[in-house]
Order: sequence, then C-alpha cells, then structure tokens
Amino acid sequence: MECTTLESYDENGQMKMRPKKQFDTLDGAIAVAKIENAKPHHIHKVVAYKCKTCFKYHIGRNGKEIKEKDKKKLQQMFSDKLALEKKRKENPNFKVVGYIDLSTIRY
Repeated sequence: MECTTLESYDENGQMKMRPKKQFDTLDGAIAVAKIENAKPHHIHKVVAYKCKTCFKYHIGRNGKEIKEKDKKKLQQMFSDKLALEKKRKENPNFKVVGYIDLSTIRY
C-alpha cells in the first residue's frame, strides 16, 4: 500500500496528493531526517516515524522548531564527514579506523 500526503490544491480546490517516501528501516529514516534538519532554511524539526498504514518508516515535521544549537551540531557533524571524504579522495591510502565520541570524554 502506498501512503500519500497533501502536496497542494489545484485551481478547482481539489487536493493534489503525492506519495510519501518510504524507508525500510528506522535508521535509514533517521539519517535522512538528520540531513533535513541540518539544512539552513529548515525551521521545523523533522522526525522519523513508523506508519500504521504501510508499516514502513516515513519522515515528517513534528511541529517543534529546531533549536539553533542542534542545527549547528548537525551541520558540524556533516562537515566533518565531508572533510574525511575529501581526504580519502585526495589520498587513496588514507584510512579511518574508528571514531571517537568526544562528548563522552570527561575533563
């Protein structure tokens, strides 16, 4: 079954629907939601949820505004990943063997 969402209204006032993007896993939907939340023009937070109709995962706004610190954190995370990809392309011998979560280090 395909889930749809309202796209717009036509000149006669009829609803125009479009299919929702479906994700097989919650992790996949969360990853796309994080990318959407990092975009500078987005104001409302996008979250992943399980659909009760098709039993797949979708993303949608939850009505809350994205906090500026959360947006900056996501943007920093994606810029770090892009920098690593650039290094890999420039030097094929460059390897990432692991990541350290700096937020867990106590001073």
